[in-house]
Amino acid sequence: MSVITKRGDSGETDLMFGKRSPKTAPRIEAYGTVDELNSLIGVVRHSGVSPRTVEMLDGVQARLVGAMGELATLEEDLPKYDAKGYARITAEDVAWLEEQAHLLEKECDIRFKGWARPGKEGSLGAAQLDLARSVCRRAERRVVALRLDNALSNVNTALFLNRLSDLCWVLARFEALDAEEKKEDQK
Repeated sequence: MSVITKRGDSGETDLMFGKRSPKTAPRIEAYGTVDELNSLIGVVRHSGVSPRTVEMLDGVQARLVGAMGELATLEEDLPKYDAKGYARITAEDVAWLEEQAHLLEKECDIRFKGWARPGKEGSLGAAQLDLARSVCRRAERRVVALRLDNALSNVNTALFLNRLSDLCWVLARFEALDAEEKKEDQK
């Protein structure tokens, strides 16, 4: 089957299980923003960040695919979604993000000392992680809007995006420290 289906020419797009939605609907905005975030994380992975960061981001991306699937499914179709065994964001996924952030904070003594100025310190990877953080916050706002409209019952999706934006902040600081260490080693 070709990627070019022309099914979206009327201004609607497909959801899971044969349902359709206007492309401007809040649900489409939510999973489209998560898709944008996932793509940006793919760019970060190839921007010279550390192998440790790449490994964490791979775990994040695997979970974001499940989030997009769930967001592309209407609440009434979630039993079908679950029966197919598709991934959803769980409390364990949220806890995993928290664990990753706490480990880096402790190991590298990363603390909030004021607002970061993206691009001022570190590396391209650090700056892109700050961009990913801001896109993640937008995705979180879109998901919260669905929750407030009772169009998404899984609170873990919003919690995951909230914690992911925190992890992106920590990773950006980690990458900035790593870049400084590499500069010092080259002297």
